[in-house]
Amino acid sequence: MNKNKIHKITAVLLALLFWQIVAMILNRSFLLSSPVEVVKALFELGGKNVFWMGLGKSIFKIILGFLAGGGVGIFLAGLSYRFKLFEIYISPYIMVIRSVPVASFVIIILIWLGSEALSVLVCFFMVMPIFYANTLEGLKSVDVKMLQMAKIYELGQKAKFIYIYLPGLESFLISSSVASMGIAFKSGIAAEVIGRPKNTLGFFLFDAKIYLETSKVFAITLIVILCSAIFERLIIFIMERFFGLIKRVY
Repeated sequence: MNKNKIHKITAVLLALLFWQIVAMILNRSFLLSSPVEVVKALFELGGKNVFWMGLGKSIFKIILGFLAGGGVGIFLAGLSYRFKLFEIYISPYIMVIRSVPVASFVIIILIWLGSEALSVLVCFFMVMPIFYANTLEGLKSVDVKMLQMAKIYELGQKAKFIYIYLPGLESFLISSSVASMGIAFKSGIAAEVIGRPKNTLGFFLFDAKIYLETSKVFAITLIVILCSAIFERLIIFIMERFFGLIKRVY
């Protein structure tokens, strides 16, 4: 184990110790639960089948919204890059979507469609503009000289996409995924807290708040953070493997 890892572990342990001391000084678990109480709450939640079903339900909807938002964002960016007029006409919509608060999206979706599709659509609208902006920026940053060379040697569209556009997009797509995954989980859970679709993480979080079960609030929040971190690492791993495979094959 190198020194950096030792320092990181030490920093985490010191933070937990500080948290425990502050909780003991306050001595008000409904204000600040201690790490020990949070661990107990985690075990209590882990023993309930309904919680695991709710966890799976929330993750599925958030990831679905993330994938849909990413796919549509990349597609629209491709159209904007290909057709300048399309970029001009779509830019006001992208700007509005980026500016609208999560709460406003939640209320509008609740009025139109109800709570079941809530987290999927909220994640979609939070993620899509990020992928759109980053992908379009990546396409515009492609080396013009490389494109001119491809034109001289009469490279086909497939070859240009694989050898010129994909390498230029790699860092932009990975950074989009990293930025979007955390936002997807934050906005998705926030939407569930407001809309309260039955048996979801947001539903459990709201109930814990109502009954002043602060340890459960901390426990569920910790689970959301862990899920976000795990899926963030997973999407980076998948994308790096994808780009690596493309490079090896072609």
